[in-house]
Amino acid sequence: MKKTIILTLTAVIFQMTAALAQEEFKPSVDFKGSRFSAGYLDSGKNGSFSDGSFQTPDVKLRVNWQMSPDVTVVTRMSLSNATFGGLDYFYMDYKNFFALMAPSLKSDESKFNPSLRIGRLKVDIGEETWADNPVESVVISNSSAAVKGYDEGMQIYDDLSLGIPVKWSLSLTNGNSGTGADNEQAKALCLKIAANPLKDLYMSVSRYGSGDLGSGKAEISYAGLADAPAKSEKWQRSIFEFDLRYDFGAGKESRLNPGAPAWSDSKAFIRLAYGLFDDDGDASGAVVTDRKGSYAFIEGCYNVTGSIYLGTRYSFTDFEDSDVYASLNGATANSQTRVSIGAGFRLTNNTHLKFEYMLNGEKVGSGTDEPENDQMGFLFTTKF
Repeated sequence: MKKTIILTLTAVIFQMTAALAQEEFKPSVDFKGSRFSAGYLDSGKNGSFSDGSFQTPDVKLRVNWQMSPDVTVVTRMSLSNATFGGLDYFYMDYKNFFALMAPSLKSDESKFNPSLRIGRLKVDIGEETWADNPVESVVISNSSAAVKGYDEGMQIYDDLSLGIPVKWSLSLTNGNSGTGADNEQAKALCLKIAANPLKDLYMSVSRYGSGDLGSGKAEISYAGLADAPAKSEKWQRSIFEFDLRYDFGAGKESRLNPGAPAWSDSKAFIRLAYGLFDDDGDASGAVVTDRKGSYAFIEGCYNVTGSIYLGTRYSFTDFEDSDVYASLNGATANSQTRVSIGAGFRLTNNTHLKFEYMLNGEKVGSGTDEPENDQMGFLFTTKF
């Protein structure tokens, strides 16, 4: 009888404690990850700002809904140039999801307890994709290739300690361009593995395969190119990328998860990327010219003082065959090089004034003039 009473009281106390813990947690909302940029951009006559104009080229409003200790819903609106461009983020992050099915994963001894992300998300390919905007980049422009894309699907990811810090992510998404669109049953896969083999050295490898895209556009683009090869009835895109970053005079920032380059607390850093792409098309009764090639960038940042930093980047995108031409950042070319030189002044920790001069060079077809599309810009940027 006494044992029954004790067990009953224990169960009641446990339930009351659990209920109290749930009551103590209050859902919250914050806007961390939002950003804003505004200023003046001017380019050559074939560029995007041929007459020179005041712009708000990159504005994002991110809302993080903390629903429980382990569940966060993230929405992000694109409001660039005061125009609502839809939601590029609309996903749920669920920590300890797999630990619900296997509680041992949550133990201190477990080295495997990935988080689940599901919804519309940014595909984790390469490193520039997390700073492909004038606010977080050390310069205003992106590299020539600027591999990036959003897609609907799911991703699992985790940080590990295997003697050295390691992280990985694996995503399964539609592959086709357009929210909720999927022309074929095949799904896109993206795997990324990163590590700190040395304290101040970061390395990552990414591999993306779109699966069969039918004749539609791809969600993941390079140099702004998302269209299928000409005459393709079906096609697929594959991308491989290797990234490296080394910090000099590193600060307190996590080397495994470095933040936005413009907010680096290292005295200086250098990073580079090298990638290979293959757009493989097919059609009945027609010859399809596949697109194969490479891209790369090397980027450096130097913090002159706590307030002033200098940034520069050299990048290129190049087709393997000299007779292949396609739209690379709006210019029909066989290859493109881009040099960006810039400087930033931190008015406050979160608000910067940035200047950049960008030079573009394209290899165009015979009888075609190379476009005049160099660009300069002054922007105020802020994030919170």
